Amino acid sequence: MNDVSLRRKIEGATPAFIFLAVLYGALLIISNITVVKLVKVGPFLLTAAFFTYPAVYVISDIMTEIYGYRLSMKAIWANFTAQALVAGVLAFTRMLPGQDPQIAAAMDVLFASTWRIVVGSLAAYWIGDYMNSVIMSRMKVVQKGKWFFIRAMASSLPAHFVDTVLFNVVAFAGVWSSGDIVRNALSESSLASVYELVLFPLTYVIVRAWKRLEGIDVYDEGVRYVPF
Repeated sequence: MNDVSLRRKIEGATPAFIFLAVLYGALLIISNITVVKLVKVGPFLLTAAFFTYPAVYVISDIMTEIYGYRLSMKAIWANFTAQALVAGVLAFTRMLPGQDPQIAAAMDVLFASTWRIVVGSLAAYWIGDYMNSVIMSRMKVVQKGKWFFIRAMASSLPAHFVDTVLFNVVAFAGVWSSGDIVRNALSESSLASVYELVLFPLTYVIVRAWKRLEGIDVYDEGVRYVPF
């Protein structure tokens, strides 16, 4: 979509953007709770988070495409903070003396994220999504708003790979075998891109409708891609 009549800058978040950012944050937090469970799907070794985490990148693409880099980065920082807060509160809750040992044990099993998983998840998310937003934003300007499919996939491929490799190395080195780390990184980064490819027709329809609904199609001309 390349409708010059929609090009305008926005100073703050709209209600529709806030909805996207909240959905984005919810999927991110769910993914970081379910990431500790390994699932084998055919020849692929995946974490349970695979079924929700690639959607985080889909929503990131939608936010950057419509609202631009600056507002997208605000959502990234807000959800980075929320993710860190959830990890901290869960850790604190597990340390509290519980009256029911069965509930305490169940919480320990469900929320037993180590500091390595927390650090790996935070670092992988922040670096991967920052990379995704920068590439998407810059390509939109260069392409003059055309070929959304190309920039959506070109931004996601390297971001998924960096995200998955960084998380696996930080979180599971010395815990999983090197073979499991390599298989999981290759499986999830490649399949996450396939996931986005399958969802792209729906993503494209949503982006076109959302731009019309909001009357917004931001082009990041002259933007400095600083992460803060």
